Amino acid sequence: MGREEAFRELEAVYADLERELAALRPRCDLSSRCCRFTEFGHQLWTSTLELDYLRAHEPPPPEGAPAGVCPYLKEGRCGARDHRMLGCRIFFCDPGYKDAMGPLYEKHHRAVKALHARHGIPYRYGEFLSMRANAGASPQR
Repeated sequence: MGREEAFRELEAVYADLERELAALRPRCDLSSRCCRFTEFGHQLWTSTLELDYLRAHEPPPPEGAPAGVCPYLKEGRCGARDHRMLGCRIFFCDPGYKDAMGPLYEKHHRAVKALHARHGIPYRYGEFLSMRANAGASPQR
């Protein structure tokens, strides 16, 4: 099985998550707090497969993003929305959704981790900005 098959299965995990989110209906304030990590005291964690997926489908973001800010943030919106990682998809500022966020993340992260094993993709899990900086210039395929 190749990386494209793993990407299709990752998209299925993301689609399952979207169905669950549709039922939960967390509110998005369009504040870009999800992308301004340092300012709002959170980190985005990702896996090897998710980072490869993002890099295979999105052009590299422009250089010069402020420290602690997602480099894909453009004009207050996600510039990589269709290919964003699990942590991005799950994070909402809605305080009524806060208790659902952790269990939902863990459930879908287990599915992502299983994809690594099933497809023989080395599993590495780390903070997005660090992993991106250490991943090199071209996506792994």
